[in-house]
Amino acid sequence: MTDLRKAGRGLAAGLLLLLLAPAMAASCPGGGARPEWISSPDTITEQHYLSAGVSHQADAPLSERLASARQDALKNLSAMIQVEVRNALTLEQTRRQGGGTVLSESNLRSLTETSTRASLENVEAVESWEDPANCQVWVRVRVARAVLEQKKQEGLARQLFTLLTAQLASAQDTTRPVEARQAALEAAQDVLPRITLSLVPEASSAAYYSQQLRRLADALGTLRTEAQGARKLLDEADAQLNQAADQSSEPARVRLQRAAIANYRTLLQKHPNGLAGLFGPGDLYMKLGEVEELRGNSCAAKNHYLQVIAARQLVDRRAVAQQRADGLKCAPADMDKALWKQYFEGRKIDLYCVQQGTRPTPQPWNKACDEVGNQFRALGAEIDARGVQLPAAQAQALLQGELPPELGTKDRTLLAVLAAGKLNTRQEGSGREFQFDGMLWTLLLSEGQSVYSDRFQGATGWNPISPEMVMDVLALNVVRRWQSRFTTFLRKDLAQ
Repeated sequence: MTDLRKAGRGLAAGLLLLLLAPAMAASCPGGGARPEWISSPDTITEQHYLSAGVSHQADAPLSERLASARQDALKNLSAMIQVEVRNALTLEQTRRQGGGTVLSESNLRSLTETSTRASLENVEAVESWEDPANCQVWVRVRVARAVLEQKKQEGLARQLFTLLTAQLASAQDTTRPVEARQAALEAAQDVLPRITLSLVPEASSAAYYSQQLRRLADALGTLRTEAQGARKLLDEADAQLNQAADQSSEPARVRLQRAAIANYRTLLQKHPNGLAGLFGPGDLYMKLGEVEELRGNSCAAKNHYLQVIAARQLVDRRAVAQQRADGLKCAPADMDKALWKQYFEGRKIDLYCVQQGTRPTPQPWNKACDEVGNQFRALGAEIDARGVQLPAAQAQALLQGELPPELGTKDRTLLAVLAAGKLNTRQEGSGREFQFDGMLWTLLLSEGQSVYSDRFQGATGWNPISPEMVMDVLALNVVRRWQSRFTTFLRKDLAQ
């Protein structure tokens, strides 16, 4: 039995040798002597980057082995190029550290991958070799260094241009704090000189972007100055309220509270839309509501709390403001007085009252100025009644019903009460009667911008006393009409 087993094993071994003999005897034609580049597949010359790859399917058709080797060579060349591009970009980034890092890690990775892919589009196969011993095929590929450098520069230019446009947009965003906009501007200024704009088809000229950056720098410089002044005023107002709370003297407390209110209102007048990162109008209305509530002015406090609800805020306190407004009682007539006081208290008002009816030339309309001035002074406004002291061209334009350019001054409010027409006379019995017929106009401007305008044509009744009495009665009626209509305007403004 043992002999039979040995014989069986010998027979099996013999059969296996017979079966393998054809394969062992098989060989590939080969491609001549083994090239030197197979031992050093990754090579960099002055002109090219070169790499090689090998097929791993010895029994596949030659075309498939060539394709497999080429794919392997492309993979190896890609890895080599990525290392070279990344090293070059990192070196450039290191040189730029003094001016701020301009490319993030994700930017570097994206640029490396993009440059590599673009370069591989220009790869050419230059040599191939078949190993006669194992039928493996080797393929050598290359790409010109000039091509790689061009693709790298194109990719870098596009990445930096994307950064530039993003930083420009950030610097121009008026909703961002001034400090953040300034940082974005400086980043854009740092990036611009590094961009080869000719490699970015959609880019404008360097001169265009430089001009934009200069204008932004000037604007942000002005904003920084304004923000510093606003911050100082805001801190001063907050400090005044804190000092008021510690006062045992009622007059001293009232003075400090009024000073804080004046500062908050000054900030609202100068920055009606707030200052990004510092305060919104709603934040100031909330402070005004609180200080008026401390002073016991329910209507003024309620009005300010209602304004909070519709205004932009850095800290959303609309629900708190609504709750406080609902808890305060205020009669409609008292609310109207509070609206007027809120608008005019602390304002510096230039008052122009001019009539052209009793004489051919413009004359001071003293009765109108007296009526309006007394009312505004009671509201806490600073009145400068100027009669007809407008420049002649502006006065004439107003009396003709036109709004002249450059009317009004910065940081001041202008109120003009005007009458332009003719004075009619008639004989009635043994005496004469007088009537004004013409245009009547009440105009309110803040910092040169029209806030409210009421202009109409009208005629008075016949007055038997004198032309001056006609204009005095007319002044009373015009001012009453103005008061009624401006109250409606203030109510609508509050409701918006």
